[in-house]
Amino acid sequence: MKSLRSFIWILILLLAAVPCVIRAQPENSTVQDTTNLIEFTLFPRADPFQSDQIFRVMLEFDMKKFIKTKYKGEYQKALLIFQEMDSSLIETEIRIRARGEFRRSHCYFPPIKLNFKETDFNNEYMNDIASLKLVTHCKNSTLYEQYILKEYLVYRIFNMLTDSSFRVKFVQIDYIDSEDKMKPFTKYGFIIESNDHLAKRLNGIRIDREGIPTWNTDLYYSNLMTVFQYMIGNTDWAIPVLHNIRLIKPVEFNSGILAIPYDFDYSGMVHANYAIPDEQLGIETVRERVYRGYCLPSDDHYQPFFKVFLEKKQAIFSLVENFDLLDKRHRTDMLIYLEEFYHIIENPGLARHEIIAGCRELPRK
Repeated sequence: MKSLRSFIWILILLLAAVPCVIRAQPENSTVQDTTNLIEFTLFPRADPFQSDQIFRVMLEFDMKKFIKTKYKGEYQKALLIFQEMDSSLIETEIRIRARGEFRRSHCYFPPIKLNFKETDFNNEYMNDIASLKLVTHCKNSTLYEQYILKEYLVYRIFNMLTDSSFRVKFVQIDYIDSEDKMKPFTKYGFIIESNDHLAKRLNGIRIDREGIPTWNTDLYYSNLMTVFQYMIGNTDWAIPVLHNIRLIKPVEFNSGILAIPYDFDYSGMVHANYAIPDEQLGIETVRERVYRGYCLPSDDHYQPFFKVFLEKKQAIFSLVENFDLLDKRHRTDMLIYLEEFYHIIENPGLARHEIIAGCRELPRK
């Protein structure tokens, strides 16, 4: 299914290295990029999580068919080509399909599931991966590309707060229509760590059943996660029904279940124009924060969680400030939104009024 355009793309990669467009952190920065701690490679013989370079891939498939059948969730063949760190090229056939309940209906070009079940990478890590999620541009506009960049940063911020989080890899995708009916185009996106590798990295097992209440999870982690959701202004999640939550049970003795969040496009920090809060929350926009955590015995019990965020404040602000692909207006908007959160947790009276007073009481057993 390889076209002339894909041959040209290969020649371009061979003649020039992909430039680094994510600005490196200053030498004196205290930023600790915990994505560098990842224990598996995204592609064979290369660990793109160890590099500041954007990972560039080419995806060739019948784009009109993909868009036309996006509601059906049917797989179709695609050609994946990428350049490894040693400049060698990997070319392999995979299968792809549209994914995401809301985004398939809202997006002209929905997110993609990359299926590797019939692909042999000759790599101990990649051969264990059945599929990966590729978050795409959704619609062909600058605004929607900014949404992608902001959601990527939200994932990265949570990486800084805890290793028990989904890793993401920023990618530049060259899309080529195998039928030559649509012009090729290039967009940014990001790939999300697979559920199985998340469990493997955390030395745990997946729990895919619904009905586990929040108070039966690791409460320290769940409280940290809930404060994070408050920070980014996200209410689009629920542990018992596994809504935008994955459950991982570490195998260590007495370890609690980890409720790990994903999908942050409905957050106030991303502030997508399609994001509408649940009417039951009593807020008009997703920019209004609502604390959805359960009550702790006293105000002092919240301080350990606030401390985690305060210790990472400089790193988080530096991450956003140095992400040059995000235009200045959106970077400023994210920084102001973050500053509002930090102003709350740095002031005990505000924290009591805005966060603690809104906690939910634990059900009586």
